[in-house]
Amino acid sequence: MKRVIQKSSPRMKPYLAQSEEGFVLVVVLIVIALLFPIIIAFNSKTQINLLEAANYRDNIQALRMARSGIDGAMGILRDDDASYDALSDKWAMNFPSLQIGEGTLSVRIIDEDSKININRLVDGNNINKTVENHLRKLIVRLGGKSEIVDALIDWMDIDEVEYGNAGAEYEYYKDRGYYPKNGALRTIDELFLIKGFDKDILIDKKLKDYITVAPTDGKLNVNTADKETLYDFHDEIREGLIEEIVAYRNENEYQKITDIKNAIGITDTLYAKITPFLKVNSSIFSVNSKYTVGKVSKSVDAVLKRDGKSITVVSWREF
Repeated sequence: MKRVIQKSSPRMKPYLAQSEEGFVLVVVLIVIALLFPIIIAFNSKTQINLLEAANYRDNIQALRMARSGIDGAMGILRDDDASYDALSDKWAMNFPSLQIGEGTLSVRIIDEDSKININRLVDGNNINKTVENHLRKLIVRLGGKSEIVDALIDWMDIDEVEYGNAGAEYEYYKDRGYYPKNGALRTIDELFLIKGFDKDILIDKKLKDYITVAPTDGKLNVNTADKETLYDFHDEIREGLIEEIVAYRNENEYQKITDIKNAIGITDTLYAKITPFLKVNSSIFSVNSKYTVGKVSKSVDAVLKRDGKSITVVSWREF
């Protein structure tokens, strides 16, 4: 019996060709579908890597420029006449932001000798009554409650006995997960940990602007101290005399401590009582330098000590 082999008719050939083309097209679409997520992922990773590289570059650049701002401030302080310091000095200017490279640099120099040094409030268990009274009166003048100083004293002293009517020792802080430091403060922001010291008094009422923890000698620079700080620094000096002291410096500046006698109302007796708490020059300055490039900002906070033409770094913080 013969096997019959059927031949495809001419009409079938176009159909088979179309089927093959359709199959190839399907395969191509499948391959594309499989590769598409890979391509997208590759492109996304490439973009991420580029962004990370750019961000790293900007961070390095911003930190270097912020550091250079501190160097610039040191140069300004070094070149300044240190025999007396006043708000007309170059270092006291409100420096405009500078466009440097691809970013902006801002630098601010602050005289820490124009503020009340709260670290001089307590030494061991010995309380400096002059600083205590000055700080209490300043807080009341700003609209706060003087009793919060009790808690500050307890935070700094080395005993476990609550001071005054609003003191706070171990029992108050134990549920908060920390305890009194029993020593000097390292930063002003540490005050936020202490009973009674909150945003209202420190920021809204601006207590932070008038106090310092920098290692000043405790004397106020009469040329640079804010009027609010000068009020009540001595029990025998009335408010009107502070107005006269400030009025004189606005016109003449105090080039030497004896110039205070030129202010109206300052007798020889009063001069002898108040000058141990005042001076006309400054040695401790804080500097903030900030550089912003793109979406990246870097800051350096430094406390500098000036001794003649010599500048030394007391503290340094980068963030």
